[in-house]
Amino acid sequence: MMQTASSSASIREHVLDLVWSLWAELGVSSWTRRHEQWAVDPEPLIAFTARVSEADRRLRDEAIDWCIRYGGYVSSTRLRNLLKDEPADAKSAFEMFGAAVNAHSNQNWPSNAEAGKYQPSRRSSLSSFEAPALIALRLRALFGVAARADILRVVVAEPARAFTASDLVPDVNYTKRNIDNALDSLAMAGLLEVRSVRNQHQHRLADVARLLGFVGERPQVFPRWLPIFRCLAAILDIAARTQEFDSAVQMVEASRWFRKIVPLIEASGLVMPVAHISGPEAWSTLMLWAEDLTTRLANGDASAFR
Repeated sequence: MMQTASSSASIREHVLDLVWSLWAELGVSSWTRRHEQWAVDPEPLIAFTARVSEADRRLRDEAIDWCIRYGGYVSSTRLRNLLKDEPADAKSAFEMFGAAVNAHSNQNWPSNAEAGKYQPSRRSSLSSFEAPALIALRLRALFGVAARADILRVVVAEPARAFTASDLVPDVNYTKRNIDNALDSLAMAGLLEVRSVRNQHQHRLADVARLLGFVGERPQVFPRWLPIFRCLAAILDIAARTQEFDSAVQMVEASRWFRKIVPLIEASGLVMPVAHISGPEAWSTLMLWAEDLTTRLANGDASAFR
């Protein structure tokens, strides 16, 4: 039991290290920075930070500080859309986070909560969006904080791939109507070419080299942060409950829980456990996999992905 309790603390520490490092790429005051070549996606990061930062008040305060200063590059529409599918505790945590941002800026983030006492540190600082990790913010600076920029973020990640509007919904997090309208605009501008395939409109870059040369340096890794963070939230939840179960219950819970998050692992491209999560060793296998996975993510190790 002591070993699994230790694993739980280690997993939580790795997750917080990951979040700190991603915020450091955005210009938050931090000593941890390991994701220079990983694309940062602001809205999933903000929502997840609000959810986990009760364990680290300084992380919460510095993230709010960044949002107050650079919140104009954050999409409140996208925040609303992705929060719809979050559990009640995550929504509640974001309401408090968003209330603090709204109280100290001209943002109108989705929150009905009253802001608590908060003093901005004013330590967040960015000189430009040229760094590879800031590709999402760079595209918003170029194309506006709207569906167009987030569509191009997804397209630039896989420039040879053809996309339908439906393909883009899970990563862009705007409505299909908004995506359709943005795709039409990008096609009219000559950035995308369109062809009909089985009654669907497929879009792809009209001139890959021209657009990539225009948008600047791309990161080497484009993680799908929304399913990654949802997977990590589930890992933190089950790991925190490790001392609630005796060994027999642990075996059942490990198998049941893992089956539940397999779709998130598949959607995010994360590595699966080497061994099956079943039998008497199910819980220890699960915790070893979770600790190894979160270590790789925190260290900016791309082997975290298949």
